[in-house]
Amino acid sequence: MELAILFWFYKEVDICENRLKLLKQYNPDLKIYGLYGGNVDEGNAYQNRLGKYFDDLYFFEGSTDADWKWINGDLMILDWYTKRGKDLDWDSVAVIQWDMLVFDSILNQLSGIKKDQIFLSGVRKIDNEVESQWSWTKVGNKERNNYLNFITYAKEEYNFTNIPLASLFILQVFPRIFFDKYLTVKNREIGMLEYKIPTYAKIFDISFYEKDIGVKWFGDEEKPLNAIPEEISKNYIEEQINKKNGWRIFHPYYKKWLN
Repeated sequence: MELAILFWFYKEVDICENRLKLLKQYNPDLKIYGLYGGNVDEGNAYQNRLGKYFDDLYFFEGSTDADWKWINGDLMILDWYTKRGKDLDWDSVAVIQWDMLVFDSILNQLSGIKKDQIFLSGVRKIDNEVESQWSWTKVGNKERNNYLNFITYAKEEYNFTNIPLASLFILQVFPRIFFDKYLTVKNREIGMLEYKIPTYAKIFDISFYEKDIGVKWFGDEEKPLNAIPEEISKNYIEEQINKKNGWRIFHPYYKKWLN
């Protein structure tokens, strides 16, 4: 399998450069493609500063609405695929966000992942616990109607009546086959990416690569990865990377990492 990295960013050029140096350090043999989703008027500044780290850099020129980008980040990545990514050299692409710290080879962390497999962080069924607590599905939240509309759409279009899947969009690896199948969906804006992607992967019968990488769903226990703006503490990160078998990927962390 030829794995590449898709570095997804939109602000904090100093932090982005810091992360890219770390990615190069630990993944020297992987191509790094850039997906810039920030203000297009500032694109040249990012190109000038960060261009040397990328094997290719793509600027998203679709919606400028920040909420749309948050809920539909999958469509930004799909836009990259259709307009640029499909013509680049890779079998699978690991999406790494600007506020993630990576202290190991991605292939080592996801050892054994196969060419046409998908990896999504924190995959689980939308059971009663998830549906009642998760902001995208719980009763009383404005996003619940979007979730219910997605369930209806999946049933009507694909006869999907199983329990939908959820994931936390922190670290993911997409094979080309997922994008090609996703392009066949008629209305991709129904739903939110954190349940759309795993549920469609199930509908498309794509094989899931499964591994616990320390995703925090609920509770107070500190873990290396969470999908909310709750920064992982520097002390915790240092403690883990000093352990022989500690965690090696952390999100989010908003400061430069100084070795």
